[in-house]
Amino acid sequence: MELSGLALGLLLLSHGVADFILQSNKMVKNKVAGRWTTYISHFFVVWIISVLFLHPFFSGQVVKVLLGLSLAHLIVDWVGYRFTPPSRIDSNPLGFALDQLFHIILILLAWQWLHHIPRLSPIDFYSEIIAVPACRENIVNGIIVGNVYLYVVFGGAIFIGKAMRSLPQEVSKYEVTGMGRYIGILERIIILTFILYQAVAGIAFVLMAKSLTRYQELNNKSFAEYYLVGTLWSTALALIGGLFFNLRK
Repeated sequence: MELSGLALGLLLLSHGVADFILQSNKMVKNKVAGRWTTYISHFFVVWIISVLFLHPFFSGQVVKVLLGLSLAHLIVDWVGYRFTPPSRIDSNPLGFALDQLFHIILILLAWQWLHHIPRLSPIDFYSEIIAVPACRENIVNGIIVGNVYLYVVFGGAIFIGKAMRSLPQEVSKYEVTGMGRYIGILERIIILTFILYQAVAGIAFVLMAKSLTRYQELNNKSFAEYYLVGTLWSTALALIGGLFFNLRK
């Protein structure tokens, strides 16, 4: 992968960390309430994380591009929350998907801008490491795998949560929070790992173990539907992530 491609992987990784891990539910609620202090704090989180991840290519021009990207990120967030009814924020998976799509488009535009910076090159320390083909390949694969896990596991948790809350009331009333969310995260991590190591038969054991813990509750039709939808969403996202990784080989 060329250096510009490596920069793209780092941009995507920094976005996932800032948006999926470092942005709490409380911050989202404050944004919905229109509190600018939360928008500003998220802006600095996005910018600082992107600078940290792109530090191998550190230069004044790169910092300015990342500053513009962070400002655009802030505007996309504000527009999204401004035109989405507060009652729909937690149950709007399509809105979340569109929000992330716009963020990724902005990242691609920033990447193209970085790509045309004449001196987009790693500092001396990283130059020696990247110059070794084996090291470069391991770095690239590590960044790709990290992005797949980050977007599928943590981004998927947010998307599935919104998707489940958008179900009809008789089904969504069984919403599982807390431990159920962590079970879903672990489920996607395990399934994705099985796929990456081409041990897809292991997925059946994960689903079977999960079903056994809910065996009695599955007699309730509404809960069974809720459980099935959540499991299928979780499995589908893990499969898509694994497919993406395997297709690039």
